[in-house]
Amino acid sequence: MAPAKNRRTVPTKDNMPIIIGIDEAGYGPTLGPLVITATAFDVAGVGGTSSPDLWRVLNEAVIRPHDTNGRNDPRILVGDSKKLYSAKKGLRRLEEGVLAFHMCFSENVSDIKDLLIPLGCYDQQRLKLYPWYHNKKLGLPLASNTADLTHKHNKLKDILSSNEVRYLGARSVVISPHQFNREVERLDNKSLLLFENCVNLIAGLCREYGDAEVFCDKHGGRDRYGPMLARAFRGSSVKKLSEEGKISSRYELRHGSGRVRISFQMNAEEKHLPVALSSMYSKYIRELHLGLFNGFWREHLPGLRPTAGYPEDARRFLGDINDLRKSLDIKDEILIRDR
Repeated sequence: MAPAKNRRTVPTKDNMPIIIGIDEAGYGPTLGPLVITATAFDVAGVGGTSSPDLWRVLNEAVIRPHDTNGRNDPRILVGDSKKLYSAKKGLRRLEEGVLAFHMCFSENVSDIKDLLIPLGCYDQQRLKLYPWYHNKKLGLPLASNTADLTHKHNKLKDILSSNEVRYLGARSVVISPHQFNREVERLDNKSLLLFENCVNLIAGLCREYGDAEVFCDKHGGRDRYGPMLARAFRGSSVKKLSEEGKISSRYELRHGSGRVRISFQMNAEEKHLPVALSSMYSKYIRELHLGLFNGFWREHLPGLRPTAGYPEDARRFLGDINDLRKSLDIKDEILIRDR
């Protein structure tokens, strides 16, 4: 974790010391996990507003994808994961950003377990359900040059410290099909599954770090979150701070002397670096899991075309492995999402 200098800014009515961003990857697919990540930064030393533009503050080390000056730009790309990753582009840009930040609090990242354990999402008992994950090793980094990655991490660590910003870390939830199906059945609503897990991440980080400003991407077409927040944070008062509309819905929660502001914004990953970084974490973790998943089936069926898990291609993939999954006695409940 990058050290911060001693000078601190006292939080005021409009200035909170902690900013948290949350985003997901894999909400729509038929195969593979849904991954949700929250990243947290201490910006009390920056001063000014409660949500400083961290792309600007950390400009010497990080850059938005559309602002880069070309392939030779040595800075870390931080942006919407959909703009950084595709099967054609590969994992390198996504991986460099995630691991450069992750190494701020977990410097030894040589296997997928080294990534997942600090994120709080490595559950060995649950993994036993899935033969494509259980006891599987996956060396990291997969696509990045280790020396370049270390250089970028060291630069980032210096710039964080010199600007009195602390990257506090990340927490993730990995919801694979069996758990996904059980939770959707319990809640009878797929969007509530996403909301509930986001709320749990927010609550956990706020218990750990205190008052916070939280930014989330909008959950589908939902505009009103107040009643859901009141139910989720029992005992807290919930105040609407801004219009509940397509662009943004903003709330303040108070519990005793504690205070949390939560904003659900359209394209939040374009406006707030912590949301963009969470998007990158979530996509990277999902792609690592899909790599293990595809590798398992290709071990049995060499030449099998891998899948990204989205509905149309999932149907093709399930047809390709139909006879094999029957012979291996792989149950649909651990393989296929119901919704």
